[in-house]
Amino acid sequence: MNVVIYCRVSSKEQVDGTSLESQELACREYAVRNRMQVVRVFIERGESAKYADRTQLLELLAFCRDRAHAVECMLVWKVDRLARNVGDHFSIKATLLKHHIRVISVTEPIDTKPEGKLLETILAGFAQFDNDIRAARTVQGLSRKRQEGLFPGYAPLGYRSVTRGHKKTEPDEPHQPAFRLLQRAWNEFATGRYKKVEILERLTAWGLRTRGGRPLSRQSLDHIFSNSFYAGILSDAQTGAEYVGKHMPMVSRETFAKVQVILGRSKVAVPHTHIRPEFPLRAFVRCSGCECGLTGSFSRGRSEVYPYYHCYRRTCDVRGNYPLSAVHREFRTFLGKASVTESKLKRLKAMIEGIATEWAETSRVLSTKRESEMKRIKDQQQQLIRMKMDQLVSDEEFMTQRTLLGTRLFELETQEQGRAAKTEAVLENLERIAAPLANLDQAWTSAPVEFQQRFQQLMLPCGYVFGNVGIAQRGRILSFFRHSNPMNAVMVPQMGAGWNQLADEIEAFAAIFREASLGSRN
Repeated sequence: MNVVIYCRVSSKEQVDGTSLESQELACREYAVRNRMQVVRVFIERGESAKYADRTQLLELLAFCRDRAHAVECMLVWKVDRLARNVGDHFSIKATLLKHHIRVISVTEPIDTKPEGKLLETILAGFAQFDNDIRAARTVQGLSRKRQEGLFPGYAPLGYRSVTRGHKKTEPDEPHQPAFRLLQRAWNEFATGRYKKVEILERLTAWGLRTRGGRPLSRQSLDHIFSNSFYAGILSDAQTGAEYVGKHMPMVSRETFAKVQVILGRSKVAVPHTHIRPEFPLRAFVRCSGCECGLTGSFSRGRSEVYPYYHCYRRTCDVRGNYPLSAVHREFRTFLGKASVTESKLKRLKAMIEGIATEWAETSRVLSTKRESEMKRIKDQQQQLIRMKMDQLVSDEEFMTQRTLLGTRLFELETQEQGRAAKTEAVLENLERIAAPLANLDQAWTSAPVEFQQRFQQLMLPCGYVFGNVGIAQRGRILSFFRHSNPMNAVMVPQMGAGWNQLADEIEAFAAIFREASLGSRN
């Protein structure tokens, strides 16, 4: 009787030990006692039995398929060497039975009798049960680590793990210079002034490298900017729970939240449009019949070609061709009428200066409260240390309270005081865009096409229907200046979201001409 032997271990320690040799020896002794001829031995080194696509197992199945009727049995040391899942066990067994090959466990009395089949099913079930119990204990252990404030895995980039032997008993600590460089990247990206690709280029220029010595990839940067570990938060993917980590946060929770908002904006799907300098309003201006975005192309006449914007929607009643000159003329006329007068610009500047004064006073009050709160927390920390020395609190209670107090103190120390600075930045940007605002038509026509499209979106966020540009929804900047007296228009609450949106649009508008200017120099 010809047989094959299958041996498997799942860990490196077992590969380096004697487990494989003892399995093979037991199988060979069984073969000798039962007058079996061993055709081949398949040894699986360090692969889990949770999956059926193991290298040597697949090779064994192919070997048996190619030698139909030449092999009659497969010997294993125990049932759990074949699989640790009941479904996989009987699936593999069924595949072998197609080639008339039986599975024999040399240490367990399983056979074709009813009692043997029952025992085989029980043993396969126990193998799966044991595997499930180990997995549950592993998950519980990882969750317990997070509850203790320790990240159970290998420290993310910018940190290094502190271990004793093979156990992690201390929080991950900052690893310079990666910690400092990533912290700078977080803070700059949180301002909203840079795209991810620009941050990636800066990190590469600063010399940041992965542990493998390679520049950071886009996927790696996405993972970093979405990882709450850098804000001192340990998230449990199994339960969704969050715990305060004992490691030093790289950024504040406020900065982390800002970055998530920016990432959320960048994930909004937008229609793909091919940029052509001849048709800057492509997909921005919409058909007067079906209100779908127009495309652009050239039509050939007798002696030359003519540019048109087209509607190609089959169900459109108009489905017309719009001469490029007519479309551009309408939009440029709108920009000319929407240009900002010097008096309105002065009134906006006065309003921002008033907000800056108000926020400066508010900041002084908040600063006093913050200093008082920080002093109170430091006193509590000292009191907690005295209680620990007097053995009035357990080690677990001491560590929990120390972490909570330390986190709160860190948040207060890093709390942004950027309101006044923000108004100063808005005033600087307002000075930079004063000339473009005074002549929007010239500003649009002189900008490169990629900046023209960003310009258009700020002016009319939803685009416009040809022939009705005057009733299109306007951006915050144009909406604010549309009123004869913007100071009295309840358009921009001084402390609310409207003000933040206006400030963001002013910054975005300034960035268009700043980047366009840098591009022309290069």
